[in-house]
Amino acid sequence: MKNLLFIIIGLFTFSNIQAQGIMKDPVSFKLKNGVEIIVAENAGMGKVLASVKIEGAQLDAKSSVASADNGEDFGPKVNYSADEVNVAADIADFEKTFLTMAATLKPAVNAGNSTPSYITIAGDITLAQAKALVKKAFGEWKENTDTELAK
Repeated sequence: MKNLLFIIIGLFTFSNIQAQGIMKDPVSFKLKNGVEIIVAENAGMGKVLASVKIEGAQLDAKSSVASADNGEDFGPKVNYSADEVNVAADIADFEKTFLTMAATLKPAVNAGNSTPSYITIAGDITLAQAKALVKKAFGEWKENTDTELAK
């Protein structure tokens, strides 16, 4: 019975994935400051998801969000945890939300002298769009040479 349930859920999930669009194999690259970026294009999905992982940092970015969002409600689109930030938005809102998240994150992370360890982006975004966006958001951040990962 349990296996049947998993098969049904798997088939339902697969049919939804097929309906959303064509998922390409993930591609990775690094910024000059050492931040690794992983992009998985899924044309037709209508949404873009991103995760920014910062190892060794304790984020307290909620106080920064209020000052950087200019009074706009980014509510459920941005989710902060102790060492990671997740962004989920429609195509039209993703760039602005991602850039605002990066702006709010910079003071919180720079206080601990860290850069993101890696950034993953998946959804209805091209590799070229993702490259331009992460370079704009994180390209000027200094490389973190003080962590064990950088040594």
